[in-house]
Amino acid sequence: MKIGIDAGGTLIKVVLLSDLSRTFKKYPAAEIDQVINMLNSKHAADDVYLTGGKAEYIQEKLNFDTTASIEFDATFRGLTQLLKEADMDLDRYVYLNVGTGTSFHQATQNSQKRVGGSGVGGGTMIGLSYLLTGIGDFDTIIERAKDGIRDNVDLKVHHIYNGRPSPIPGDLTASNFGHILNAQKTASTEDQLIAVIGLVAETVTAMAINLADAFETKDMVFIGSTLLDNKVMTDIIYRYSELKNARAFVVPNGEYSGALGAIS
Repeated sequence: MKIGIDAGGTLIKVVLLSDLSRTFKKYPAAEIDQVINMLNSKHAADDVYLTGGKAEYIQEKLNFDTTASIEFDATFRGLTQLLKEADMDLDRYVYLNVGTGTSFHQATQNSQKRVGGSGVGGGTMIGLSYLLTGIGDFDTIIERAKDGIRDNVDLKVHHIYNGRPSPIPGDLTASNFGHILNAQKTASTEDQLIAVIGLVAETVTAMAINLADAFETKDMVFIGSTLLDNKVMTDIIYRYSELKNARAFVVPNGEYSGALGAIS
C-alpha cells in the first residue's frame, strides 16, 4: 500500500492507495502524535510519502524511511490528477489552496507558479467564529451557519439603494458586517456564523478574480481543507464568481491534492 500524507496547520490529510482502492482520511493536526504512532505500529511495511508544514516532524518520529515532497509541487501534481478525473480540462487557470491561510497559484496543464498568499482562510473562519459566538468546531460552524441570514449582518448593495435600481447587482456585499447596526433585530448566532464564512469566501474569491485577470483567464480553481463538506462556503464562492463574471471550480476531494500528489 502507498500512503500519502499532507500534514498542515489545521488538518492532516491522508490518502491510502492500493491496487484496488483509494481512501481519503483526515485527522486534526492536534492528533499528529497519534497519527505517528499509528504509522509506526500498522504501516511500517508500507510506502509512506509526506508533504506539508509538519512533514519533517512526522519524518523525524517515524521508525522507518519515508519520501518527502515540496508542498506546492505535490499539491499541483495531485490537483492535476483530480482535475482529469473530474473532466475539468483547463489550459490556463489560477488556483487557491484555502487551508488555514490561503496560497495563490497560476497554472497551466504542465506547470504552476506560486504568486502569493493571504492569512485569510480556514483559521480566520474558525477564529472569528469562536470570538463572536464561542463556537470553534469546524463542523458545528458550518451546520449552524446553514440557518443564518447574511442580510442581518452584512451591508448589501440593495440595502444602500433601498430596493431601487442599482448600477451593480444588489446581492453584492458592500461591507462585510456593515449592516449589523442598521438591522432591525439582533443577529443570531447562525447569522454571525454565515457572515464570517461569507467574509472569508468573498475575500479569497475577490483575490482569485484579481489574480485571474492578471493571468488573462476567467478560470479559478478552489481547493483546500476549508472547503471540506463546506457547502455554505462553496455556494458563496460560486455566487460571488457569477456576479463578477468569472468561472469558479471547486474540485471534488481537492483538499487531498497534496497528499495524493506526494505519492506521484
